[in-house]
Amino acid sequence: MAGMKKGADVEQAMEKSGLAACPQCDLLMTHSPLSAGQRAVCTRCGALIRQAGADPIGKPLALTAAALLLFVPANFLPILSLDILGHSSVSTMVGAVQVLYTGGLALVALMVFFCSILAPLATMGLLFVVLFFLRLRRGASFLPGIFRLTLHLDSWAMLEVYMIGLLVSIVKLLDMARVEVGVGLFCFIGLLITSLAAKAALDRTVVWEEIEALCRP
Repeated sequence: MAGMKKGADVEQAMEKSGLAACPQCDLLMTHSPLSAGQRAVCTRCGALIRQAGADPIGKPLALTAAALLLFVPANFLPILSLDILGHSSVSTMVGAVQVLYTGGLALVALMVFFCSILAPLATMGLLFVVLFFLRLRRGASFLPGIFRLTLHLDSWAMLEVYMIGLLVSIVKLLDMARVEVGVGLFCFIGLLITSLAAKAALDRTVVWEEIEALCRP
């Protein structure tokens, strides 16, 4: 965990200082701001370093807002309905944490709650705040700290891991019970897609450049 944190700190420092490392050959280079549609490639091996999107702030902001709107129904609406020998039960994301806690697995329940609920919510919420201020062209002294915290928390947000576990559980339960998919599962899939799309659309170098320009004394 210490190594992961150190690596994230180094990457953030490089982004803020205008440096970029090639993901293929590790060549360290300086880069300048890119216009929409422009690409930056490694001078040694030709690998893609960065590609500027058409709207580097508005697009991830919209996707993050969509993810936040889906967060509540994804966690509180029924994901699965099980019928085993006439006994029916309904499962939700929050309910799964409660079952683990009441079953004596408090530490596991805490980890599931943090990695699948708290960390994703905090990551998306803080990212929305940063992008919203940048979209309004308003600087604030807390933006650098919030964005650093967002990047750290993103390492702990593991929605895709929970999704894989959920799919495995569904496949295994099909032979033992009647399984009905709930609305919450579709909301969770939408949450996963929008959150991953927001991360893919986010250009952290552009965000740091905007923060620096707006927060410069």
